[in-house]
Amino acid sequence: MKKIIIMFVMVLSGFTFAQESSDNPFVYDSGTTELQEEDTFPANPGKAPIDDYVPALLIVAVAFVIAYANKKKVA
Repeated sequence: MKKIIIMFVMVLSGFTFAQESSDNPFVYDSGTTELQEEDTFPANPGKAPIDDYVPALLIVAVAFVIAYANKKKVA
């Protein structure tokens, strides 16, 4: 169980800087620093269809971890 928690923390730590916008080579210099919601280019792709399912996917992932931990404990 300790290894699972350590792996989970390591994976989550990789996502902490995923949306960092400083020194991003894909942000075009258009004279403005703020990105608008309607702007669609590589730095701001807009709302993706998967954004609606993120909470549900997180719950399913936690359920899988709990099920795996219980299965491993029984075996």
